[in-house]
Amino acid sequence: MAILITGSTGYIGSKLTAKLALQGHQVHLLCRTSPTLPHFQKPNIKVFIGDITDAESIRPALENVDRVYHLAAYARLWAKDASVFHRFNVKGTENVLNEAKRSGVSKVVYTSTAGVIGPSNDKPMTETDPRITGFFNLYEETKSQAEAVAMDYAKQGLNICILNPSRIYGPGLDTGSNPVTKIVELYMKEKWKLIPGSGNDIGSYPYIDDVVDGHISAMEKGRSGERYILGGVNVTFNELMSAIKKYSGIEKKLRHIPFPVLNAVSHLMLWNAKITGKYPMITPDWVAKYKYDWALNSSKAVNELGYTIRPFEEGIKETVEWVKQNRL
Repeated sequence: MAILITGSTGYIGSKLTAKLALQGHQVHLLCRTSPTLPHFQKPNIKVFIGDITDAESIRPALENVDRVYHLAAYARLWAKDASVFHRFNVKGTENVLNEAKRSGVSKVVYTSTAGVIGPSNDKPMTETDPRITGFFNLYEETKSQAEAVAMDYAKQGLNICILNPSRIYGPGLDTGSNPVTKIVELYMKEKWKLIPGSGNDIGSYPYIDDVVDGHISAMEKGRSGERYILGGVNVTFNELMSAIKKYSGIEKKLRHIPFPVLNAVSHLMLWNAKITGKYPMITPDWVAKYKYDWALNSSKAVNELGYTIRPFEEGIKETVEWVKQNRL
């Protein structure tokens, strides 16, 4: 029996595809266009042209499939047509799960985001802690709605668990879902010159290989109807930049930009995006998020899935070396 992956051309999906194929699994990929990635050109990888927003196009990819990883989503902060968030993240997820249930698959792993769980206050957030703010953007909101869809299917008997990865970094495709790696690259090219606000805001930074392994473990061990945070080490933005400086060997002064300034710039970029359609570098939603801490507690995934968290400096060092070899 084969494994179906949606979102295989994304940051996590491409790494997951490569690893499962290397392990000898038959892998089906649902793609809107034929992927050109060289590691997809293997005899045990079969590409099906389809779209998660078109339920009928999903069916051929599910033939002889026993397990499904659903990663496909619209994972950006802005779209000229705001309805794209609901169409891909909510309706697309409903289509995938409905077709998976109809075809009788044994297990689904759905990749959500830690953005759904929200910012932290006096302690790292767990899967069951109530959110302390509203949603900052349509991506978070629609992914939360998609989680509700997944939970409904779990109640109907579909074996499905949910994963909530946070600010992933490490080697891999530049898809927009790995901004930390992009910051490493821009800093080493001397194009990253700022720190938002004080830089003391906390984020949770998991290494990409740990997240991929967490997906594979979740397929084997994840309990139906449960969520699992795939976070990393909780560090400040200042600590992130210090590690990048240390392992790149590049010492460059960075300017702390006050949030009111960033907010004003982001509104100008958003205004320009609405007129030209050019994707904004930052948005008011992005600025608002960095005013909070986003510390996470991944102990549930560690205890139940055997999830591992790479030491932060080790991961940054490996990322810097990869950027040197592949991006500079």
